[in-house]
Amino acid sequence: MKEWVTKKLASWAIDLRPEDLPDEVLAKAEDCIIDAIACAVPGRCADGARRVHSVAKSTFGKGDAVVWFETERLHPTGAAFANAASASMLDIDDGHRRALGHPGAAIVPTALAAASRPDTRGIDVLANVVAGYEVCIRIGMAEHRKAYHTGNWSGFGAAVAAGRSSGLSTDQLMNALAITAYHGPRIADLTLSQDMGANVKESIPWSVVAGMMAADLAAQGFSGCRDALDIEERFAPTVALDGLDGGVFPTVEGRFSHAIQRTYFKRYACCRWIHSAVEGLLAIMRERNLSMEEIQEIRVETFRQAASLDNLADPPTLESAQYSVPYCMGVAAALGENALTPMSVDSLHHPPAIELAQKITVERVEELDPDFPVKNPARVFVTTASGTFDLLVTVPWGEPDRPPDRADLAAKFHTLARGRIPEDQVSNIVTAVDGLRDGMAQPLLDLLSGPAGNDIVELEASRHIVG
Repeated sequence: MKEWVTKKLASWAIDLRPEDLPDEVLAKAEDCIIDAIACAVPGRCADGARRVHSVAKSTFGKGDAVVWFETERLHPTGAAFANAASASMLDIDDGHRRALGHPGAAIVPTALAAASRPDTRGIDVLANVVAGYEVCIRIGMAEHRKAYHTGNWSGFGAAVAAGRSSGLSTDQLMNALAITAYHGPRIADLTLSQDMGANVKESIPWSVVAGMMAADLAAQGFSGCRDALDIEERFAPTVALDGLDGGVFPTVEGRFSHAIQRTYFKRYACCRWIHSAVEGLLAIMRERNLSMEEIQEIRVETFRQAASLDNLADPPTLESAQYSVPYCMGVAAALGENALTPMSVDSLHHPPAIELAQKITVERVEELDPDFPVKNPARVFVTTASGTFDLLVTVPWGEPDRPPDRADLAAKFHTLARGRIPEDQVSNIVTAVDGLRDGMAQPLLDLLSGPAGNDIVELEASRHIVG
């Protein structure tokens, strides 16, 4: 009898023992948890996230799971739905190059929402995160339609994290993956849309609902099409399983035991494809001591996907701004790179940023296409009265080959949380994540529960600005 891809991935995920995970893998899982929570602090104030929170509360009802930095506790699926929206809405969440998208904003909220029982061990939460990343990244890599559509594969990670937490058997998790393949989002390449400013973005929060519901359905005996991941019209089964039996995640950069190790982190709240161009511009301005007024024009040479973004000089919404190479560069130059950590509605329609963005052209250069997705190349040319200066950036901050350490991620957390939650709460959350290996999950969940008063003021201000 054939063993389906769903069965092989489910068997691996169920058999994964926390005690067998290497220290570096556990440390990476801790980093991903810290980063997802950090991204959610400002993200929960975004207009789209607040709408998701409202629907989560009215639809899923009360329960034991924490909605981060709020007093309400919801059914785990509702809480994970809301927290995934907070973590993903500002586009500053972690990502994976070869899967093309953002696993952490789906898996971390799921793993923590499913950890509501007071006897949940922290090491089990870490293992659930590792397993979720492994399965969904492999499925994302195996998709034939390589595009920017995280929601098409992140739900599989949610199904794994929820399924392991609730004690599903291998056959039950196999069905949960098979159900997710049919119930999960089916979104097209985001770069094909002229409406990149929509709240739906990559459908990460809804993928969480699909994955967690799939795990619940499978627990009740609901079945899925077991060969869903073997259908070669959509997936390459050999890619999904490559190295799985030997405990090796295949990469062109070297051998790694788990997919989570190749996760990247983001400094700026915008599409990852934009980061190299922003870094290149800021580096040239620093090295040449250039002011904005001295810049006559800027040309950005980059790969096809980055050049295919909407790239509006005056984007109408915050989400639209996150997908504009010229406008993000304009904001960074006019307001400083901290204006991208995170980018807020205050940055929209900013005259100096628009003025610089209108001087920027973004061009696809075919010779850079093969570098993607392993690298994220952009060559920036800045022309002034005294000459043209250029810089090629292929590996922006936060990549696995240019990794931040725990102190860097804690600093990012403090930056994103400034004025929103107390600094000592940030430090305590980082400490609680550090303690997951040897303790329980409850201390971390307790720190995530409760209101963040300053957010309410910011939310009202954002609504006023947005209109």
